[in-house]
Amino acid sequence: MVPEKFIDRLEDVVGSNDLIHSSRVTEVYSTDASPFSGKAVAVVRPESDDEVSEILKLANSHSIPVVPRGAGSGTSGGAVPKNAVVLDMKKMDEIKVFDEDMIVFSEAGAILNDIKKSLSEYGLFIPPEPGSLKIATAGGFVANNGSGKRGLKYGSIRNFIAGINAVLPDGKIIKIPYRTHRSPGIAHQIFVGSEGTLGVITGIYFRAIPIPESKKTYLIPLKSAEEMKDMLMNVLRTLPDAVEYMDSKSSLALGLDERDHIAVEIFGEDRNAEKVISALGGVALEGRGEAQFWERRETLGAEIAKRGTRVYAADDFAVPFSKIADFIKMVRDVERIGKSEIFIYGHLDTCNFHPAIVSESFDEAMKAAVLIAKKAIKMDTTVGEHGLALRWEFARGLELYRRMKYCLDQRNILNPGKFGV
Repeated sequence: MVPEKFIDRLEDVVGSNDLIHSSRVTEVYSTDASPFSGKAVAVVRPESDDEVSEILKLANSHSIPVVPRGAGSGTSGGAVPKNAVVLDMKKMDEIKVFDEDMIVFSEAGAILNDIKKSLSEYGLFIPPEPGSLKIATAGGFVANNGSGKRGLKYGSIRNFIAGINAVLPDGKIIKIPYRTHRSPGIAHQIFVGSEGTLGVITGIYFRAIPIPESKKTYLIPLKSAEEMKDMLMNVLRTLPDAVEYMDSKSSLALGLDERDHIAVEIFGEDRNAEKVISALGGVALEGRGEAQFWERRETLGAEIAKRGTRVYAADDFAVPFSKIADFIKMVRDVERIGKSEIFIYGHLDTCNFHPAIVSESFDEAMKAAVLIAKKAIKMDTTVGEHGLALRWEFARGLELYRRMKYCLDQRNILNPGKFGV
């Protein structure tokens, strides 16, 4: 049980309107988009670094766990509390663009799509974009080192972080502000991908780049998964900006014909790329058709969920390029022996696949998820962009992480139980 005195002190910090406890509302915060669940003993909604600091000082002194939370859209259980206080960061949503420096500062609770809109007013953008762009928060995206589209050419969001503000488990506020496109040291980078276990990210300085004057999207229909590897290598040699994959079921959900498809995004004029893609059967999307395709692609997960009970588990795998066909065949084998339907789509330029499991039975869906994960590990596959959290069996180098965790969080109050710690 959490001491009543502790709850009273939390109320002193954030006020009664930003503290939730002894209420059914805490159940909403006891899970995220994953199939995992826990228990939130209280929810606090800070509005400043100072409030986050005071909350962590209190929690540390009482050895009470704290779990930072953005939109709760993670699929690996990263925001699932185990008898912990949930730190809802969404009220910290300030965005400030330094357009002449091509830098944008965002508080952790700002929605990625709002950041995108703010930058677009100055002709700027940040290339990595997750499918959850319209709901995901900046803090969650950075904490999971997300990527989404454009991963091969531009990398993950780590490559676009110039500086970070964070609060350590003992309440110490760390500010590492850079408005430059090159920033020295690794201090701010240790929080990227740490999933709220080393410190609470409160603000991020992102690097932005100019929006290209033009872009084109091409759709290439596939005859089989087996031909995809060679075709993909031909496409990647042109250094495209994004390459997406949709199996025949996902293609139907997007309003395309029932074939596997590759979508290729090219910024600017690139006649060599156009020639290669055309030779592979690619057809350019134009005008409203192109915009509509990407709008539908962003909401593909929600569209798939309409087909039945979608379970967000085992749906994020980074696969070796050499094993693309083997991975897809493995997923189809799991689908064939089970009672679930599986849609496969993802970011093909980084071989990051999302097998979306749909079933009327939660238990059947979880059986498929567990089986895919077990087989995926044997294929040298790992988690791609949705974080490790409760799927830490995919992680390597955990001993190094555990040493760092002990140095910063000796009482293990920040997001305990994640990464197997």
